[in-house]
Amino acid sequence: MAPGPEAEARAAGSAGTDAEATASEPADAALPALAGLDRIKAREFPLSVARGVLQQSALTLHGIPLRRAFETTIVDPKGARRVVAAARPSAAPQLMPADAAIPVDKARTIAAAHGLDPRAGDKPADDARLVYLMILETPVLAWEVDLPLVMVPEPSMKTVWVSAATGVVLDEEEHVRSSKAEVFPQNPAKTPITIVTTLSGVHAEGPGEPLVGERVQAFNCTLEEPADPDSVSPWWDEGECYPIHTALSDANGDYFVPIPDLKYPDQNILGDDLYAELSMYYHAEKFLDHMAAMGVEGFKCDYSSMLSNYRYSKIAVSYPDLDYGPLNNAYYTNQCDPEKGPTMIFGQGSAVDFGYDGDVVYHELGHGMVSHLTPAGLSQRRLRPDASLVDAGGLNEAFADYFSVMLTNDSELGDYVARFWASYGSGSIRSAENTKVCPGNTVGQVHNDGEPMMAALWATRKRVGKDKVDHAFLEMVMRLPNDSDLETAAKTFLQVAEERRTAGEWSDADIEHTTRAFDARGLYDCPRVITDPDVVNSGRTMYLRPNGTGVTPFYPGPMQLRHEVPDGTDNIIVRFRLSPRGSSTGNPNTNPVGALVLIKREDAPIEFEYDLTEVEQSGDPEGKVSVKEIVQVRGDWDIEEAATLVVGSENQLVIRGFRPGEVVYVTLVNTLTNEAVAGSVSVISMPTELLDQGTIPSDGVVTAGEGESESDGPVVTEQSWSGDPTVACACRAPGEGAPVDPLAILALFGIPWGLRRRPRR
Repeated sequence: MAPGPEAEARAAGSAGTDAEATASEPADAALPALAGLDRIKAREFPLSVARGVLQQSALTLHGIPLRRAFETTIVDPKGARRVVAAARPSAAPQLMPADAAIPVDKARTIAAAHGLDPRAGDKPADDARLVYLMILETPVLAWEVDLPLVMVPEPSMKTVWVSAATGVVLDEEEHVRSSKAEVFPQNPAKTPITIVTTLSGVHAEGPGEPLVGERVQAFNCTLEEPADPDSVSPWWDEGECYPIHTALSDANGDYFVPIPDLKYPDQNILGDDLYAELSMYYHAEKFLDHMAAMGVEGFKCDYSSMLSNYRYSKIAVSYPDLDYGPLNNAYYTNQCDPEKGPTMIFGQGSAVDFGYDGDVVYHELGHGMVSHLTPAGLSQRRLRPDASLVDAGGLNEAFADYFSVMLTNDSELGDYVARFWASYGSGSIRSAENTKVCPGNTVGQVHNDGEPMMAALWATRKRVGKDKVDHAFLEMVMRLPNDSDLETAAKTFLQVAEERRTAGEWSDADIEHTTRAFDARGLYDCPRVITDPDVVNSGRTMYLRPNGTGVTPFYPGPMQLRHEVPDGTDNIIVRFRLSPRGSSTGNPNTNPVGALVLIKREDAPIEFEYDLTEVEQSGDPEGKVSVKEIVQVRGDWDIEEAATLVVGSENQLVIRGFRPGEVVYVTLVNTLTNEAVAGSVSVISMPTELLDQGTIPSDGVVTAGEGESESDGPVVTEQSWSGDPTVACACRAPGEGAPVDPLAILALFGIPWGLRRRPRR
């Protein structure tokens, strides 16, 4: 059956492509008429005899790199060139490279102060270079500073962009994501019987040789300080374990190490065991061999260093019975220089060893393959009229999972970690057979938000076939911008599928299966607005993007909640719990958190707008530097207030004066520079009489100013707390001192608080 017009329209309107992509053109025709813009071919990927090759190109501007810009083209067998995806500037830069006013040493200092946790020790910034950073399609002159890999408080390696004109931190990117031998083929849970296999890449001919191959080297990590101080890695820091080769070849050049008997819990937490080191190496070489067989040349790092059994010497607060501080996770760091840190880290957890699970190893290598194949990475947040999205990071996670599936052909990922970690509560870390949809299950967290995409890819793979879908997946990855959202990726995959159908490689039925799978997960059209009243009333989780110097006044939240005031009520109550992001170390995250609540009084979502503005010096609006490089966020919300902590982590707003049937849209935004998690975010209304039965204390209640108490809208007041919170409700109806029963609200929702009215922008 041929695809309907809706599927055709989706492919034709694929996000991330250009109108130019519909026709062949000369080699240079795709570049816009912007002086100084040049193309540098980065890599080439063979497609088929009929379709030719796919070429990726990076762009430069006035001789320096233009970050976040790219061009992906298909060159057919006759040499005709067709642009299929691109991200390019729409305006000329305000400054030339020679206009840089901030010296590179100062930029390094600024970047280190911004991006390095004081607990990580005194490590200098690595490389720095002058680049143009595309912000809202405008090239902004900046110093790109690579910060070192640090392990405390958790693994982190950032690139920070510092304005070359003002020294303001514009943005940052976190690179860390969360011979013969006897091995478990996949992991101890899925394949509990070991096999003897020949290792790729290593050619030990005698005893005592470490797992150092042509593409990968494997390390263990011990808490015992090496006898030779010169053998300590240059990136080691106090409180960390020491990387060392411990899995050595025997007299025959083989690597037969003790296999842990994992039915005994203590065998899963053997910090210095040799098997984790061997397991990492085996699965890494297996992964790279598989990718090479699919036509993918190389990896992000020509040579990768893998570190097993990573843990801390300091006992963790949450695990006092362990003699080490666990790391309950695995990480891809994007660090290719072994003198500066490992490329991948596999934690010795509190109950499991992450290096034992082949799925986990493939997933981390999958992150490296995403970094290798995408034109400019896949990590930037997308600023949309409805929300600020982490979809690119979610796609990065989903694609890393898909790379794992390509090797295992199994929908369950991380079986060993989940099954042997007694408190995990699930049979796998994630499942491709999930029922997650957009926006019903997206929350602004990367591992969570990528699951609808993984489900769609897996469903398509089952019906269309792995050979077709795996190759189409690789081609899709090579076309995506680094701020891709779920819709962009879904439409790009469909575009690739349509092109393959035109070439006779896919059938009409294949296209139907594809569109059905992606449609079922809401991936072609997904406004981040929750409209189901039951969901809005019961609460959603929102991960709130940190604030920073590169934006004013804040970034939008990841979704909006729609609420209609029911009959018999005159109020809305916004309630949520606010806490810092958790950690994988067993130690509490004590970073401060803060949020604002934005409310729009109209039956239409808040519409955010973005443009570039100047930097204010020392808070002086008249002292602006004329360079436009800061993202200014505007929108049509009516109320903006700081959320006040009232009990524990509970926050609450009570606003009165609404009419039955009136509709509001609500979102939260982060006011501080730490990531915050808002849990159980709900919007409800209570019967008017429940709010009319008590009294409002006169002290501490500030009513709205003159002219802001319209009879047709809510009056908003602010409660100032001093000392311990008291039972009180900071809410009042227009033109009356309406009594409120604080106990009625407290019984259901905790202690309420108030806010001020903000004029619409």
